[in-house]
Formats: sequence, C-alpha cells, structure tokens
Amino acid sequence: MVWIAFTLHGGNWRASSWGKVLGYAELMTLVDRDRPEPGMWVEQGAPHEDALEVGKAVADLARFDVSFPDGWNPVADWQDFDGLTADAVARATERLMLRPARSRSAGIASLVISSAVLGRAPDYTAPEPECVVFARREGTPSWFVRRPAVDAFGREYSVEVDGFNRRAHRPYPGAYRKFVLTPDPTADILGRIDYQIWVAALAKLESALIDRLVGRKLTFSHRSATPWLEDRDMVGIQLCRAFGDTKRVEPQNKC
Repeated sequence: MVWIAFTLHGGNWRASSWGKVLGYAELMTLVDRDRPEPGMWVEQGAPHEDALEVGKAVADLARFDVSFPDGWNPVADWQDFDGLTADAVARATERLMLRPARSRSAGIASLVISSAVLGRAPDYTAPEPECVVFARREGTPSWFVRRPAVDAFGREYSVEVDGFNRRAHRPYPGAYRKFVLTPDPTADILGRIDYQIWVAALAKLESALIDRLVGRKLTFSHRSATPWLEDRDMVGIQLCRAFGDTKRVEPQNKC
C-alpha cells in the first residue's frame, strides 16, 4: 500500500530510502543487479570443527585482564629525560586502566580479531621524543614558582603560579622552568601496550588450542614482547584470568 500511494503521487520510489526494500517486496527478488546471480549466495556448509574451537578460544580471551609485572618498561630504548619518560608511561598506563575492566577484557579479543583480519601485528613503532622547555603559544619559555596558600578549612598547601615578574621583566626568585616531551608520546606508548597484549593473547591461544584441534597442528614460535630492543628481551604485559562464569577475580599485579 505504501508503494501504491507513493506511485500515485508521482514519486520516484527507487530513489527514496525505502527504494531497495520496496523493490525487493514487489517481486520478492532482486532484478538486474550488478551480481551475476542476484539474490543468491554460495552455501559453504557447516564451519570446520577447528574453526569453532578457535572461535571459542578467542571469545574466552574476554575473561582475561592485563597485568604489569615488576620491572615492566615499554620504552626501555628511550632516555629517561630526568623522569619525564616514566611519567609518560604512567599516564598511558593510567589511561588504559581507567577503562572499565569488562571493556579492557573485550578489547583483548577485539585486538586479536582485528590483527588477524588485517594480517599484521599491531604497530609498535615509537620514535624517541625530544625534551624541550615548556613554552607559551608565542614560543617564549615559561617560568613557574610555588606559593603557599590556605584553603577554606585553614589547611596550608602550595600552588604553582606564573613565575615571571612582568614589571621587572625577569623571573621571580626561586622560579623554575619545566620540560616536556614532544611530540606527546602517549599514543606511541599505548601502541606498544597493544602489541604486548597481542603477544600475550597469542600465547594464551596456543596453550588453549594445543590439544583441541583435530584437523590442524599448531606451529609454535617465540614472539618477543620487546622486538624494539636489539640486545635483550624484556618481560612484557601478562594476561591473568579476571572473570569466571559467575564471579569476578581481581587480577594481581604479578601473574
């Protein structure tokens, strides 16, 4: 009835948002489409048993969460920059851990699936940033100084304020400059975190599928968690089971 009313009013129903739906409803098939056999597909039969087992193992990755072992450092090939590198790693880690635990766990399986579809490992390229003086928008280096203050409850604390004396055109006594890493390395650090999660997830899949495949045989290969280090191999992120069927178990700091 919708098609009849639309046609009677002179409308071009094939150009409307309902065009494809109404075109199929008219003859219950698609006519003169760009495919050789419109409206048809190849029936491939039931999926292989091994494919089902791999799918179950990948889905089971959503029960794991990430864990950072002692001595973990995803940018050991960078300079320390007087603690700025460690601060950048802490910010990137905090950004990951601020996600809900279920979201992090679901992201593990999604990372494995997307890497398999793309046919490549997550990108861990992370050029070392530069350490520069924190400057204003016009490029002038900024000065800072800490001043004592008192809150509404009478508690004393210190606050960081502008440390440059505009009248005297020089910094205040005790003023200091701040340094930052440029470009912001957070995205690169998160990329290396994704790579290490992917490596740990593949290890879990190998362990899970070792005795479950019937038509295929796994070929084990050691994949480094820190391929950006040429002279050594450091420990990477671990995956610990965090979710069961009914009860959640909080992951510890070490597996």
